[in-house]
Amino acid sequence: MKTLDPSQIEQLTRLFQYGASEASHALSLWLSRKASVSIEQLEQLSFEQATESLGPADTTLCGCIMGVTGGMTGYMLFCFDDASGLSLCDLLLERSIASEKWGELETSSAMETANIVGCAYLNSLAEEFPRVGAADPEKIVDATQTWVPTPPQFIRDYAASILEFAVMSQATEFDSVLVAKNKFQIDDQPVAWTLLLIPDASSLDSMRRMLG
Repeated sequence: MKTLDPSQIEQLTRLFQYGASEASHALSLWLSRKASVSIEQLEQLSFEQATESLGPADTTLCGCIMGVTGGMTGYMLFCFDDASGLSLCDLLLERSIASEKWGELETSSAMETANIVGCAYLNSLAEEFPRVGAADPEKIVDATQTWVPTPPQFIRDYAASILEFAVMSQATEFDSVLVAKNKFQIDDQPVAWTLLLIPDASSLDSMRRMLG
């Protein structure tokens, strides 16, 4: 069975926490206020469970979807409901009156936030992974290239539809899907934003071999 054991999950969780820490710093600078990104869960799920990671399948959400290129490949998803996403835009645009719909300024603000958080998260992971695999170079996830997200695409769709394509690669190769789910706080208050990091099948297999 191509699955990760509890020890491998624990090691990956520690690694992903480095990414979350760097993303927190970048987001704090971007918003000009205290912000934190932290691992809420990193676990292997069935395909059905993975597609429900953002809530019931028929929940309508907005998302900024980024491919991951370089040493690791897969997807990052920055997701939120309409109200939570628009509140982020109001914060960035310094609006005193709440936005009620998505326009060009709002979608651009959300996508730039996703890009900043995603780049910081992946840059940190790229630095940490070689250290973990240093004892056996053949097991290192390729870190010769910087890990970067592709330009975000903004979509508004059902939660299941947003996730299905991102987890499909793993689901066809593995018995379960690894999903790293991150939560956010602004000024020590939780906000309904979610960042998912989902490696594709080849990268997850490299991680599994690297971790022994």
